[in-house]
Amino acid sequence: MTARRVVIAGGGVIGCSVAWYAARRGLEVTLVDRPQRGKATTASAGGLWARGEAVGLGCGVILYKKALAERGAAAVPPPQPLPRAFLDFALASNALFPELARELLAEAAIDIEFARTSLLFLLYDAGDVAYAETVCRPGSYGGDAVERLSPEDVARAEPAISSAIRGALRVRGDDQVNPYKLAQGLEAAARARGARFLSGVDVTGVHVENGRVRAVGTDAGEIPCDVLVNAAGAWAPEVARLAGVDHLPVRPVRGQIVCTEHLPPLLSACVSTTECYLLQKRHGEILIGSTTEEVGFDPGVTPQAMRTLAAGAVRAVPSLAHAGVKRVWSGFRPGTPDELPILGPVEGLAGYLNACGHFRTGIVTSPLTGLVIAELAAGGTPSVDVGPFLLARFRR
Repeated sequence: MTARRVVIAGGGVIGCSVAWYAARRGLEVTLVDRPQRGKATTASAGGLWARGEAVGLGCGVILYKKALAERGAAAVPPPQPLPRAFLDFALASNALFPELARELLAEAAIDIEFARTSLLFLLYDAGDVAYAETVCRPGSYGGDAVERLSPEDVARAEPAISSAIRGALRVRGDDQVNPYKLAQGLEAAARARGARFLSGVDVTGVHVENGRVRAVGTDAGEIPCDVLVNAAGAWAPEVARLAGVDHLPVRPVRGQIVCTEHLPPLLSACVSTTECYLLQKRHGEILIGSTTEEVGFDPGVTPQAMRTLAAGAVRAVPSLAHAGVKRVWSGFRPGTPDELPILGPVEGLAGYLNACGHFRTGIVTSPLTGLVIAELAAGGTPSVDVGPFLLARFRR
């Protein structure tokens, strides 16, 4: 039996994950990637915060605090967790990382630097404490995975963190990975299984016949296929329109990041505050992020954002006041109206699958996204129900 032919549009971590899982299933895989400045993978620090992002302890709490400052408490509703279906999906995806790390090391000789760390959310003031209470209340998503720490507990666990805090929340199971190594490992492993990667190639058209995708046009020629996977990140609407999908509500959301010089070990946990988050990587750099900006496809960095992130980092870890900056950059997260990814088929168009719109959670959800999209591309039933993430939810 001839293997099903799959074309993947987009070479970020989501596209590479689909390529790996599809190639592992024996599908004939071609990934087409147009070089773009600001891919979402570059906007990530690599936090695997399945539970933290679901309850808003990552970028969500920064957005909430910003809204409070701009509009006041009366105009800003209390933070709401993402739907339970997302938490379940993210937790299931996070659970795949230990085995994925072993597979990519064996298949591609690339260490993705998966590290069990935990997420530490610092409580500076009464507002932070009140926010934390919503996470710790009975029946919340936190459950037994969230532990309340006193200032003394924090000082013993993380001596570099400021003493001017009211305590912290520790979220166990929210770990980290190197996002660049992850993307490289997935690509290399997929290549080793026969996947073809066409870099510098742009999708120029999609041939649809009798309601089914038959081929993908590129500036390097037409590629016949049985399935087109749209993993083009913030540029996914462009690919969708070529296939006749006119309403794919994905938009670019810029995130700026600061990277320090190599430093001695300062942090064992990932740290989040209402101003920034900090992750120390294996080689000593600390990544400080991140802004969440609606500026279209403007790939720049701004002095104001750099100052704000640096100030938030120094407030959390005072010794960083003396650290040098190695580099700064930005990337575009693919945002959606409800902050959930858009996955799976589209009504009325056979041979087309979405794998986009992951916003702040593309790294943590990349393994399970790759797995279920590969299962769908092979004509099978996905391991996890993608019903809550279909494009059709916006029409409903």
